[in-house]
Amino acid sequence: MPLIAEFDDATNLLAANPDATTVSIGDPDETAGTPHRHRPTEEEDDLLGNEDSDKIELLAGQKKIAPFWTFEYYQTFFDVDTFQVLDRIKGSVLPIPGRNFVRLYVRSNPDLYGPIWICATLIFTITISGNLSNFLLHNGEPQYHYVPEFRKVSIAATAIYAYAWLVPLALWGFLSWRHSKVMSMVSYSFLEIVCVYGYSLFIYIPTSILWIIHIEILRWVLMSLAMCLSGAVLMLTFWPAVREDNRKIAISTLVAIMMLHVLLAVGCGQYFFDKPEAEDASHIVTSIINVTKGTTQSQ
Repeated sequence: MPLIAEFDDATNLLAANPDATTVSIGDPDETAGTPHRHRPTEEEDDLLGNEDSDKIELLAGQKKIAPFWTFEYYQTFFDVDTFQVLDRIKGSVLPIPGRNFVRLYVRSNPDLYGPIWICATLIFTITISGNLSNFLLHNGEPQYHYVPEFRKVSIAATAIYAYAWLVPLALWGFLSWRHSKVMSMVSYSFLEIVCVYGYSLFIYIPTSILWIIHIEILRWVLMSLAMCLSGAVLMLTFWPAVREDNRKIAISTLVAIMMLHVLLAVGCGQYFFDKPEAEDASHIVTSIINVTKGTTQSQ
């Protein structure tokens, strides 16, 4: 009977006010009348990070790690898709002030797929472009015979992979040591640092192809532009990691990072694309011999 009375009261209420809303007490799962919460946009998630992403990162750290001698252990380093790799490449080519590359693109999933293939591609583009540039430079000279310089492939591989692996290793060790001294410093893992360095080299791939054009001013402009873009990625990434440290140590660390970066770019440009000293010496000797012969014949 109480149920019938309640039903009659609800019917009378609806008759008097058709816009009224009724809620069933007996259904605890009913969500009618509950205000909708604001759902953050995708852009807000990228900039601020939401609770779900934080929970995922925490759960990822609690996952059971496979032993290092198993294939599953190394498979995690290549667990990225094409869209993630392209997004990270875009972030390395177009650095945005105030944006941290690790926080915005890498987060808890650093990969080795991009850095390894970027370094391998850069090795071949630098060596092939350097050989082609020298061929176009000296083509047409009577005593010039083109000889492929395959030894430069090993030299380029040693320089680029040493920069992409040994420099991050040294930087990781230094930052870990400073983090033990200053607990408020931001810490990066070794793989995150390798990931940043690897993707920062992508800009040199199209730059090295354009270095085929034998115009020194254009080469230096392209080199400076590439150094500024890739160097900005490194500065924006590692400045949060050292800004809480002593001011002199922080500035010295950033200067060392940029000096090594500039050394790699300038060294590759000068070694692979400028004329070797042996060729300069041979041209000088040849010109001297020709002048001597001409003087002797005139006498």
